[in-house]
Amino acid sequence: MASNYSDPNNISSVRHASGQGGNGTDQPRPSGAQFASIPSSNAGQSASSSSSADSGGQRRRLAPGTELSDARYRIERPVAAGGMGAVYLATDKRFNRPCAVKEMLDDFNSDAERQQAVEWFEREATLLLDLNHPCIPRVRDFFMEGGKHYLVMDFIDGMTLAGVLEKEGHVMGVNGARGVTEARARNWARQVCSVLSYLHNQTPPIIFRDLKPSNIMVTSRDEVKLIDFGIARTFQSQRQSTIIMTVGYAPPEQVYGMPEPRSDLYALGATLHRVLTCHDAANNKPHIFSFPPIRSLRPDISPAFEQVLMKALGSNPDQRWPNSAEMERAIINLPPITVTPPLSPGAGQPGSGPSVHPVTPPANLSQPGSGPSGSPLTPNVPQSAGGTITGPAASYIVAAQGHLATNRIEEAYKAVMQACGVEPNNPVVHKLFGQVFARRVPPQIELALQAYNKSLQFNPDDAETHKLVGDIWLFLRPQPAQAIPAYIKSLSLNPKDAEAHFRLGQCYEKTGQLEPALREYQEALQLVPRQPVQPALHFALTLGQLAQRINQLPVAEHAFVQALVINPAEHRVRFMLCQVYEMQNKLEDALRECSYIIAPLGNDPAVQQTYQRLRARLGR
Repeated sequence: MASNYSDPNNISSVRHASGQGGNGTDQPRPSGAQFASIPSSNAGQSASSSSSADSGGQRRRLAPGTELSDARYRIERPVAAGGMGAVYLATDKRFNRPCAVKEMLDDFNSDAERQQAVEWFEREATLLLDLNHPCIPRVRDFFMEGGKHYLVMDFIDGMTLAGVLEKEGHVMGVNGARGVTEARARNWARQVCSVLSYLHNQTPPIIFRDLKPSNIMVTSRDEVKLIDFGIARTFQSQRQSTIIMTVGYAPPEQVYGMPEPRSDLYALGATLHRVLTCHDAANNKPHIFSFPPIRSLRPDISPAFEQVLMKALGSNPDQRWPNSAEMERAIINLPPITVTPPLSPGAGQPGSGPSVHPVTPPANLSQPGSGPSGSPLTPNVPQSAGGTITGPAASYIVAAQGHLATNRIEEAYKAVMQACGVEPNNPVVHKLFGQVFARRVPPQIELALQAYNKSLQFNPDDAETHKLVGDIWLFLRPQPAQAIPAYIKSLSLNPKDAEAHFRLGQCYEKTGQLEPALREYQEALQLVPRQPVQPALHFALTLGQLAQRINQLPVAEHAFVQALVINPAEHRVRFMLCQVYEMQNKLEDALRECSYIIAPLGNDPAVQQTYQRLRARLGR
């Protein structure tokens, strides 16, 4: 696993002259530095200096067992090292917990170079001490010992996006493209937009300036952490500046020494383009700022998500999203993903053709975010009992399923009619008829129920068909009391179906049976997979709101915490957790959660009032 450390070898320091005739200046940056917070020298010195510094640095690495700061921190092992410094996994003996110790070596060519490096290192420490966001590692300590400077931070156990792409980017595209799933990329994009919004709303705004796959870490829970803040800068209008950037991720205005908050959005677009396609920006044509459309390399990516990212990659800042909050809102409001892409054979999905497997509910049954009845889970595209389609009607059945997955209802109907002509007693055929009738506009509810009941005559133990009957009564009639027996029967046949538990909970809640509803929501949250993110997040939020409503505060607290584990960037959920803590008189916890969101939600009077009330109650 990597630590909260990135490889800054791609960081460039570029001399830039003023557009008004002023002479540009370079800030010296010791080359080969393994801290992005230490300025590097010019490119001409890079190779030789790096080799010399690294060899000297290697002789001075801290050995495991070394203790620092009056024996508080015990070095366990190095996790990243370079010519000018290193990062170690250490143990904070006071609290008996792991931490990351970031060290800067004194290996400079001049006093001026040393002074500049120390200033940058201290700037990173001061910057991070003042920041408070779940996507930013916390600084624990900052000290000097033995002529070296040390920064103690949260140890992030995870991988950089560059590492994730290398090890887990198995979704195959065309022309050699490969990358991660769209669901993961959306999740990361939302979180990064959230932390960029927080940084850009500081006074003055903080521009990260070197967003790229190696400066973004993800934990085992897919939580994003920004690392290497040494090159982050507060935004000040100026006509000359040193350019700290990585070519291929930096936008044109940054190359010319004029970065602004929207420069980070370009870098985020370039980063996500990379992790989705593995495309090297050095191959962009006709110039490095001309990225190929994502779907030209990954046809499985939804057009809406591609549009969000390609807008972020606009060459002119005015062509991009106006700010990170707007980009985050666009990502949150994207339509659900409807196609799971083909993986490489080595990733467990044989074959090279695209696999169609919808992950959204039937369009005319429910839509995520459409209200309390909405469900973001998989639509009920039927399969045969054994999980494979065999028999003389197999090709028609598979064709119908593909049409349903892409919402081509009438094409699906024609394919099912052909299947029925070959196998009129096949329960899957009648289940598909039910799907077609239910999803027509307007839905043909009676025909759908007849088709499902016909399917159950041939296969009464099909849990999926019983759930489809429940869906009719819950979403299309709607008469939730009539849906309860169908969902109970479905769960008796498949008790591990998270979606069925959740929908049964919805029925109980709609009919005023709140305690049974709470139990079903809890069971659903326990069973639902964490990928894709949206269903688990929806389940956790629904459970937390019901628990808070009926004063089951520990349950509400647990649910909201689970929601934030799934996506730490959900500011409204964090505010709900704050309110639950206050209701439980856990005022310190409430104030902590409220402080996380006071910047992004500061315009909300309720958030402001809660924050001020908590400070007053705690005497702050």
